[in-house]
Amino acid sequence: MNTKLRKDLTDFLNTYFDFSINTEKTCSRYLILDGVIEVVDTKGVFWDDYEVRLVIPKLGYPYVVPEVYEISTKIERDYNFHISKNGNCCLDIHHKLILEKRRGVVIIDFYKKYIYPFFANHQYKIKTNSYAGGEYKHDGDGVVQFYEEEFKLTDYELIIKYLECSLGKLKTNRNRKCPICGSPKHKKCCRKTVEKLKCFGKEILKLDLDIFKKKLNGVQI
Repeated sequence: MNTKLRKDLTDFLNTYFDFSINTEKTCSRYLILDGVIEVVDTKGVFWDDYEVRLVIPKLGYPYVVPEVYEISTKIERDYNFHISKNGNCCLDIHHKLILEKRRGVVIIDFYKKYIYPFFANHQYKIKTNSYAGGEYKHDGDGVVQFYEEEFKLTDYELIIKYLECSLGKLKTNRNRKCPICGSPKHKKCCRKTVEKLKCFGKEILKLDLDIFKKKLNGVQI
């Protein structure tokens, strides 16, 4: 366990006393934390609690994405509740978690930003039949929504050009004409977005490119 992980772990356990290290399942590759999350409303009224398991990769920490499992089985294993059959919680769209990974996570901050809100939102969903602040759509529609919210992009043809530039399918030079918008110098217009897209990695970008090409052609996904 590296120094950063050890410090972050200590801070987390000193703050959230209902969590502890699962010494039987923790191994050289993963740190396993088991605990209970109690959800309360804004007035401090208790709503419900959940038994939860956090799986944190040791190798590469803090540039990792922890996995979260709901092990009390209070959340129905249903597509609409953003949870898999084995209890793996979909905390957010994959793209946002990749950006968190590249920035480097802090366990306690990740918990506050993604983990607790996931379970609080489940309670909110049960009580109101909707998620507080909305939710990402599923599958390809969720990717389209992400590009609209993160990059303010809605034109599928334009998005495809961005993705092709990010994948090297459209050649770019920072001091030459932009192949996306036609501006005299690529560095002064679309380059920043292209560089940000590269953060997702080629595997994700190829999947996104396929999604937007299908959307452009009216293919149902």
